Formats: sequence, C-alpha cells, structure tokens
Amino acid sequence: MSKIKICAIGESMIEITNIQGSKFVQSFAGDTLNFLSYLNKKNISADYLTAVGGSKINKDFFYLLKSRSISNKFIHVDNKNETGLYLIKNDNKGEKSFYYWRDNSAAKIHLNKLNYNKISVALKKYDYLYFSGITLSVISNKKQNELLYAIKKIKNHNVKIIFDLNVRVKRWLSKKTLTNSMNLFLPYIDILFCSGEDIKNWKNNQSLEFFKNFVKFYNIKHAIFRQNASKNYVFLNNSLYQIMNKTKKKIIDSSGAGDGYNAAYISEYLISNDVYRSLKSAHFLGSKIVMKKGAIV
Repeated sequence: MSKIKICAIGESMIEITNIQGSKFVQSFAGDTLNFLSYLNKKNISADYLTAVGGSKINKDFFYLLKSRSISNKFIHVDNKNETGLYLIKNDNKGEKSFYYWRDNSAAKIHLNKLNYNKISVALKKYDYLYFSGITLSVISNKKQNELLYAIKKIKNHNVKIIFDLNVRVKRWLSKKTLTNSMNLFLPYIDILFCSGEDIKNWKNNQSLEFFKNFVKFYNIKHAIFRQNASKNYVFLNNSLYQIMNKTKKKIIDSSGAGDGYNAAYISEYLISNDVYRSLKSAHFLGSKIVMKKGAIV
C-alpha cells in the first residue's frame, strides 16, 4: 500500500518557550509544522512548503524535519532574511500568550514571491494540501488570489484541501480583510478544523447551532469542531457525530495541542474512515501534548 501524500504550506518559526521564571528554551514550531510533525508517517508522507533563514541556527530546523520524517524538497533557504520568531508564555492554567517577530520573515517573503501557478504542477501529485488561517494571514491579497487559482487547478486532479481556521485576529489588518480571505477559500475546503476559540475570535459566537449553519453556508462536507476540550463534534455529509472527553484538571502548555489533534484525526481517519476512532485518537494525542512545554514534544 502506497503512502498518502500530504503537503502543508505555512511558516515555521523559531520558538522561545518560557519553562520557568526567567528561563527559556529555543526550538522550532508553527501550526503547519506542528501538524506535519504529529502525522503518523507509517501511512503518510509529509512535505512542507516554506522558507527559513540561512544562518546556523536553522540547522536544527533541518534536524527536526529529519527526525520527524518531513521532506525538505520544497523548503527555500533565504540567506538575506531570517526565520520568524515567537515567544510563548503560559499562565498558571497552561493557556498561552504569543509575542511575535515575523513581519519580515523568510517564510513571509517567500510565500509572497512564490509562483503558485508553477508550484501547482508539483502539488497536483499529492492527495491532500494542508494550510491554515495563519498561513493566509502572511500572504498578500494578490498572492492569495494566485494561491486560490492554484487550489482550483489541483482540485481538478482530485487533490483534497484540509484547512485549519486558526484565527489570530491581530495578524490581520482588520476583521474585514480576515472575512474577505475566509470567504475566498472556505468554499473550496474539503476538510475543515475549527475550535470554539477560533470561531468566537472571528464571529463572536461559538455555539454548535452557529457552527452548523456556518458549515452549511460554505457547503463544507467534513468539519471537525472542537467547541472546547470536552465537547468535540464532526459534521460529515449532513450527519452529526459528537464525543465527550475527559479533560485534564491542570495543563502545562496548550500550544501545539490543536495541531496535534488535527494530525491525529487525519492520520486515523484517512486509514479507517471511522469518525469516532479519529476523534478519540485526536483527543488522546492532544491530551498528551498539553502536559509538556513547547508545541512539538
């Protein structure tokens, strides 16, 4: 059996994590990188379309890719611009606060120079393309339209599109630009991941009924809704599935947990086509990630 081929588009960043008091550790992370890292490589091959700086610190990025069986063939090394950076601090409940330095990052510049029409020739050979709202937030309107055109082309070759809503309002010029971008891409999404926090950040409503109408409006056939840690839902071909999870009384760090959740769900679902097994697998991995510091553990 040949492996399922997934390519993700996004930005990897240098991660600075506060582990205790004034102590910090450095690693690499980013929502799309986290997702690829947690995929089950037994059944899935993973590629990453991004860019990093050419300085010595980025050698560890390539070591990480190798250790997680992620291909580097689409990764551009920019010797003029550095990899973006973010610092993460957690409160006593494990909830995260991010601080970014990424406006002139290698990945942002690369994703805004990329010839998406040309890259679509390579992407049409994949089974799935994965990206997120964070990916879109670093791409200009002009280039978003080029990406959308490429997506339309590869969908004609039966490539399925997986999208994590992942709304970071501060990364957008305005709510209007956020909405315009989402309205462009959501009608072409085959599998949608969304948290209650994401939809609330954008639409100020995270009720199940609201999300049901949201999915119907954009005609999304398969949507996974993590309303909160305990209540998870899946809308699949007009049917609703739900699961109640046991939650941790205390978490260490919630960064990366949602991305791991997505990866575990996809890893299970693409093999078994079993929604409940996929939800259980997703929650199991997410609950492991929140007990350690850092997005990739």
